[in-house]
Amino acid sequence: MDFQVLADSFFSATVIVSVEKKENGGYGDIRLVAANEKYIKLLNLKMKPNVAAKRDGDEKYFEPGLIYSEYFQTNVNFEDVCLRAAVNKKEVHTYAHIYNVDIWFDIYAMPMDYEDGNTCYLIYSVIPNNNAGALLDTFNASQAANDVLKTCIKLHKANNLKEAMDGVISDIRTICKAEGCTVLLLNNEDEDFSILASNFVPNSTIKRVTEFNGYYNIANSWKDMLGEEGDCIIVRNDEEMEHVSRINNPWYKTLVEAGVKSVVLFPLRQGNELLGFIWAVNFDTENTMRIKETLELTTFFLSSHIARYKVIKRLEKMSYIDALTGLPNRFACTEYITDLINKKEKFAAVSIDINNFKRVNDTLGFEAGNKVLIEAVSRWKTAAESDKTGSEKYLSRNGGDEFFLVVSRYDSEEDLKSVIDLYADALTEYMTIDGCDIYITASFGYAEFPNDADNVDAIVSHANAAMNEIKKVNSSEHVLRFTPELFRDEHIIEIERMIRTALENETIYFNLQPQYDMDHNLRGFEALARMKDDLGNVISPAEFIPVAEKVGLIDRVDGTVFRKAALFFGDLLRKTGADLTLSINASARHLMKSDFLEEITGLLEDSGIPADHLEIEITESIMIDSFEKALNCIDELKKLGIQIAIDDFGTGYSSLSYLHRFPANLLKIDKSFIDKMNTGESSRQYVASIISIGHIMGFDVISEGVETPDQLETLKEIGCDFIQGFIWGRPLSAEDAGKLVEETVI
Repeated sequence: MDFQVLADSFFSATVIVSVEKKENGGYGDIRLVAANEKYIKLLNLKMKPNVAAKRDGDEKYFEPGLIYSEYFQTNVNFEDVCLRAAVNKKEVHTYAHIYNVDIWFDIYAMPMDYEDGNTCYLIYSVIPNNNAGALLDTFNASQAANDVLKTCIKLHKANNLKEAMDGVISDIRTICKAEGCTVLLLNNEDEDFSILASNFVPNSTIKRVTEFNGYYNIANSWKDMLGEEGDCIIVRNDEEMEHVSRINNPWYKTLVEAGVKSVVLFPLRQGNELLGFIWAVNFDTENTMRIKETLELTTFFLSSHIARYKVIKRLEKMSYIDALTGLPNRFACTEYITDLINKKEKFAAVSIDINNFKRVNDTLGFEAGNKVLIEAVSRWKTAAESDKTGSEKYLSRNGGDEFFLVVSRYDSEEDLKSVIDLYADALTEYMTIDGCDIYITASFGYAEFPNDADNVDAIVSHANAAMNEIKKVNSSEHVLRFTPELFRDEHIIEIERMIRTALENETIYFNLQPQYDMDHNLRGFEALARMKDDLGNVISPAEFIPVAEKVGLIDRVDGTVFRKAALFFGDLLRKTGADLTLSINASARHLMKSDFLEEITGLLEDSGIPADHLEIEITESIMIDSFEKALNCIDELKKLGIQIAIDDFGTGYSSLSYLHRFPANLLKIDKSFIDKMNTGESSRQYVASIISIGHIMGFDVISEGVETPDQLETLKEIGCDFIQGFIWGRPLSAEDAGKLVEETVI
């Protein structure tokens, strides 16, 4: 048979391949017998340097009958396709990706009804394709395509890649029928690695890669095994495992020690960058081809997501690290403290400020000042290493000469004080900076969570207050614990000043938090007061609202928010035609003002909001303090068509008799009950009872502070009508709220 004529008769790049058939069903030599010009051109992409040298510039060079590994790297996948087509007489359709030129190949291997003794033949055609997505079309009837599509959909929908990968890696392990599956990311800069995701069958005895020392070197060695083409590594049996022992013995030893019998491993690449690897161990070797096809396409799509993930992580690292000292910065410190608070773990926040640091900068210059800071950090790190309390210490530079130390996992107040003293004592010895001996001290103020504060802003503020106090005293004692007396009056005065300034400068503003029914249809928004200080920093409502109430400014704050939110909302309703409700909070003081009704009437006229689209929230405490007077006012509001909501229901002491007489439309269940709702049956039943009472009284019920899927599911089960909370919507700026409404209307 003229094999060359046969190869030339194909339009696609084609080679005729011979396979030596063994009596045991295996195979021996695989040779490239004849190839058309298109295949020879493609062969140039993969050709080994020693063969390329023989061409001497002849791009059509091809030596018929050579063993295929003379032309390109030994490839188990290629051999498997040839065996199945030539010896087993099965048609094979698969694909492959050459990374160094970023080309996909659609591959067709067709058995030939011709044998020469123990030599079998196949026709091997390849079609280049620059679009990996298009390959899915050619495999639209295959299970591999379905598996890839499911993975792509999961990744596309994910807001958090790491969380999404837990599901994806579980799916991949199931597809491969493997004992375990892992995604490893390389950090070549630090010569380290991290595990992005892993999944193992229950009770798997496979030893994890994190249990091996120096595994970065093992992972790095896979690059040489893969070569520039970066295809994959497949080890299916003892013979192939023995091959690994010869070419990469360190990896082979870890495989044996881990209990691995088979492995399929793919590189994760984006462009020319090797991001990491994905592999499955002890997989279903009977379906190697399907697993190879699935993983090859999956890793292609997965790589782009991982590349973005790594870029984000690099940017996060840059934005969270202080360039001068290498310490975490203020943002990182805030996140660290937030995490401890979420875990409800006891800790102490220590505010540190270098005393008289300005004098160093003024006399020796900023460069010398920087050296002082670097030396101080070095001493503190040494001090931390010498600590015997067993506590955990986190040091950050929050700006200038300000540092923050977070101490956790200490046993006693004495241990905590010992740690802080250790940091203070580290500065007692003089520093020699640019030939000058400098004596440096620092002031330390600290506060404990949860004893002294229960949120990030408060714990930081309290630690700073203690530090400022000890610094102001200017004594030989440099450490002080926070007490409420330190800044209570001073703080209230300062917040009051900021509120008055904000009112005068019209810098009180509003956010709108969306409210939804249980089918996730937008009901409307609650207008929330917001304020910035003189420097434009946002002041927590939990900090300025109580002060506004205490000093009698809450009605002016409410009025400002009413006016600004109503004008915006009225315009939004006219522009979109949306059927939504604006909910505004009225304090008891504000509601009791003689001109309150006049104010609300004017608000409706100026804004153009239909009365039944405005809802006024009042706290249930007013039913105790000023029930009759409040009732008269609310009756008048109801006559106008305005809706009434009872806010923070369940936190006061109102009786059912009051509630029965109160002409409200809506009950709002306080967040504190929602937080505890799923901690026990009694807590769940308490919330269910409030909802039932509301419904019996003819009220709709909305729950505030819904943050988790389990809370949402419980509220659906017990018949809540509406929800408000982070799970479906955080407080939004006016602009973002407008966009949300426009999207909803569309």
